[in-house]
Amino acid sequence: MNYYCYANGKILRRNEIKVGINDLVMLRGYGAFDFLRTYYGNHFRINDYLDRFANSAKGMNLKLPLKRKEITVVIESLLKKNKAPGKKDFGIRLLLTGGYSLDSFLPAVKPNLFILIEDLPHYPAWWSEKGVKVMVHEHSREMAQVKTTNYLTAIRLAEERRKNKAQDTLYCYDGQILETTRNNFFLFHGDTLVTAHDHVLPGITRDVVSRLAHKKFKLEVREVLEEELHWCSECFITGTTRGITPVVQIDNKKIGNGKPGKNTKELMKRFDEVVENECLYA
Repeated sequence: MNYYCYANGKILRRNEIKVGINDLVMLRGYGAFDFLRTYYGNHFRINDYLDRFANSAKGMNLKLPLKRKEITVVIESLLKKNKAPGKKDFGIRLLLTGGYSLDSFLPAVKPNLFILIEDLPHYPAWWSEKGVKVMVHEHSREMAQVKTTNYLTAIRLAEERRKNKAQDTLYCYDGQILETTRNNFFLFHGDTLVTAHDHVLPGITRDVVSRLAHKKFKLEVREVLEEELHWCSECFITGTTRGITPVVQIDNKKIGNGKPGKNTKELMKRFDEVVENECLYA
């Protein structure tokens, strides 16, 4: 949809935004971004997302043109202008590019900042109800704790995922389980929940789920070995757009009984309660 968006100090319709060909995001794919969303018309955990966005900008040696409070004001203004308090929820994309480079290689003194209001992606209901399949691929993202615009591997593998009837790709590297293309990964050994400590993006949903898990399960944030996939009892992924999604098959191996596990369902329920408490009754 042609929503109102922010582009370097101006509020424009999405189709009115222009980006010069010499922006480093065009020439070299050099940029940082983040993506948050609304629930019940209210943004969720915005301060956590802005922390991560600032960390990504710093990691890319890009200076944010706006302060945190200014970004929040812009987002709230855009949501109001696009009538977000209604029944429909939105995605909010923060995009900081390398700017208009003078030599087609080094970042500009002033990067370009865009704040885009988007439709949320639609996922089939059965993904949450029956669980999804992921395929394993040997890969570790460069600067894993920085949310860059580089999704080369994830996009390149789209056709292979389709052929394997997989809904996502699980990155493993040097015998360790890391993350999926756009989500964090968890597995259960009985009532012990395990997730990777290093070489993964610090997910906001991941953090919420980890805190919830502490109240009922034992949580281990550590190096997770790929061989643990052979004896884990449940798996799931977490992300902004999907919340918690059960994983019931990895390559040709079924996880547990091939259905979403009871512990995963419990966390899904608790996550929904957090969202309702923070957004529905805000």
